Amino acid sequence: MNMEHQLIDTRSAVLERVSDGLIELRFKPDVKLDVEGMTQIVLAKRQLGSPGTDVLAILPPELDFDLDVLTIDHDEVNGGCGNVERMAFATQSSFNERLTNIYFRYHPRPYPTGVFLSEADARKWLATKLPEPSAS
Repeated sequence: MNMEHQLIDTRSAVLERVSDGLIELRFKPDVKLDVEGMTQIVLAKRQLGSPGTDVLAILPPELDFDLDVLTIDHDEVNGGCGNVERMAFATQSSFNERLTNIYFRYHPRPYPTGVFLSEADARKWLATKLPEPSAS
């Protein structure tokens, strides 16, 4: 099933399925991210996702957010993001990079999650083929 170019515009981010295997999530600049906004994002990822989907999340360099956003495991609270294979964050500032790493230390995901300063590095990581699982 071809699911290319589906778009969901939430209060805090725009999510777009740019190919069968990739969703791009762009957090909106000048919008304060809160728990309700994160809930909308998780639900949108689930709606756009299909088995084997990677997610590229791109933060604005100066992301404003409520501190409550860091204290909640949004995937757990909202029933998960669907069939995410891997998720890469392009943080675009060292402050965002530190906070994102701290968040995932406390709220690890069951799939590989990479945190990168630049969008190019995040895309490069997602372009790397995952090893095939070993036979059991």
